Amino acid sequence: MQRHIISVSSITYAIKGRDFLRKHGYKAHIEKKTDINGNVGCGYVIVSFGNREKIVSALSVANIKILEIKSFA
Repeated sequence: MQRHIISVSSITYAIKGRDFLRKHGYKAHIEKKTDINGNVGCGYVIVSFGNREKIVSALSVANIKILEIKSFA
């Protein structure tokens, strides 16, 4: 199952997106954003598992603007 790290613009959108994904059967949680060195940043990301296209579509329906998405196998 693929793991997706989804950057959003605020903690409010991270919470809204996480809750929407959970409501629709996806595993999702929020983490503080980190850089490539592992340093914690000032933003938040939604970490979710499953089909990337379906997750992006679901967040779009919920009006959650995705700033960046990274997927890992």
